[in-house]
Amino acid sequence: MLDVQKLKDVAHKIHESEEEFIEEKKKLIMKTLHLKDRKTPKNGVIYIVLAFFLGALGFHNFYAGYWGRGLAQLILTLIAPWFLYIPLLFVAFWALLELLFVGKDSKGRSFSGSRKVIVLLRAAAVVSLVMAFSYNSLVIEEPDFAEVVVEM
Repeated sequence: MLDVQKLKDVAHKIHESEEEFIEEKKKLIMKTLHLKDRKTPKNGVIYIVLAFFLGALGFHNFYAGYWGRGLAQLILTLIAPWFLYIPLLFVAFWALLELLFVGKDSKGRSFSGSRKVIVLLRAAAVVSLVMAFSYNSLVIEEPDFAEVVVEM
């Protein structure tokens, strides 16, 4: 509960301005209710960079406060070798979706940072993944066994 006597004392003090009185009143209310200033929201640029480079390990979710998601991604990545790396493919796709669509931290606060930079990073991630997959399909060619036999 608010300490009414302290609030009355603040009201009766002589203040230089009305703003000073309001500021002291806010401080007293915050102190009485044991509230601290809201933490600043997490940076969206950092979230996206973590999701792109360390998404399979879930570090981006740990950063944003989603501990359950992060732990699930980490465990799935660590057990992937025993299951033919299928869980790793699932986690990589999951991290990509989070990179593209998650815009708030676990407290419901929108990510801070330049919106233009965030959109640019998301687009760059998609373009780089599309280029990587298209490059792999061009490079990996099956050899023509007739040519291999003739060369021997």
